[in-house]
Amino acid sequence: MTFSELQQELDNRIAAAKVSGFWTLAMKKEWINKAGERVCDFRRWKVLELAKQTTTKSNQEYYDYSSEFKTNSIYYMEVDGNEHIEKSWDDYQAYKAAGSPNKIFTSHNGFYFINPTPIESGKEILIFGIKKWKKLVNDTDESIFPSEFDEAIIKLALATCLTKERRYDEARIEKVEVEEPSNPMIENSGGILAKLGASEESEGPKGYYGTAKSTRWMM
Repeated sequence: MTFSELQQELDNRIAAAKVSGFWTLAMKKEWINKAGERVCDFRRWKVLELAKQTTTKSNQEYYDYSSEFKTNSIYYMEVDGNEHIEKSWDDYQAYKAAGSPNKIFTSHNGFYFINPTPIESGKEILIFGIKKWKKLVNDTDESIFPSEFDEAIIKLALATCLTKERRYDEARIEKVEVEEPSNPMIENSGGILAKLGASEESEGPKGYYGTAKSTRWMM
């Protein structure tokens, strides 16, 4: 859905719930964006996996995260065709202090770090990370999620409205219908997001898993 379509559907749900308060358009837009962020943070969605390409700079160890990526979400990297293994910040520092030649990388404070430090400019860096929610501003803006996620976003936005109306039980029901975890002992259990996550798992990998790379994930 476009931003305007999400707003219209939220208005329909608010009317159906007989919400008596007056809420501005700006407030409802904010609820939708916050709901989108919450859906993004629910789990590591395969549908949000994204590959980016850039190049090395001579003797530069660290680089800015792509503005499209969630913080600390890079999970695979190649530099000049060579795979680098992800390490924690502390482990990375220990390897570096020991002068290790191991090809590793880490994320920290909005940057990613490469060891050994590239000595040549122009070598390809290939990174796989997770897209963050892109704030919807204009009516024609579209969610980064496919359409099957629209219902979750609308329900969470409605839950915010109901909470502000102090209709806490109704708000909780909306949230549970979206975010309830699945029960491994019960088939097809859980809320909307748990079921979408299970569907993703059954579809197999989208980004990089082992040697399963595809240029269709590069932008």
